[in-house]
Amino acid sequence: MDHPTVRLEPGQRLPRQWYLDDDVVRMARALLGKYLVTEFDGRRTAGRIVETEAYRGPDDRASHAWGGRRTPRTEVMYWQGGTAYVYLCYGIHHLFNVVTGPEGLAHAVLVRALEPAEGLDVMLR
Repeated sequence: MDHPTVRLEPGQRLPRQWYLDDDVVRMARALLGKYLVTEFDGRRTAGRIVETEAYRGPDDRASHAWGGRRTPRTEVMYWQGGTAYVYLCYGIHHLFNVVTGPEGLAHAVLVRALEPAEGLDVMLR
């Protein structure tokens, strides 16, 4: 089964229910080609998602939620799909994940790479 297609006008966000699919691998594939857009201090950045990794919650040894682990940092992974899970890796990289599935599932998709589309000067800072 494919993830449902959603038709959006430019600038529209994906609806929250789009992220509730409990198949994290399908969600990782569905995020490919979508745009991640931010706006801070009036500066807009955007990039097309070109690489993702799926983490299957408590069943996945590579997941921060493996074995049902819950810490203050990982608690957000148990929230409803569509929530951002951002953490610092090796003290230098902030990694962005999208929590997927219903509340309590702890699945997440790591956005590994973006193709810059807007605000490259801001991204390079």
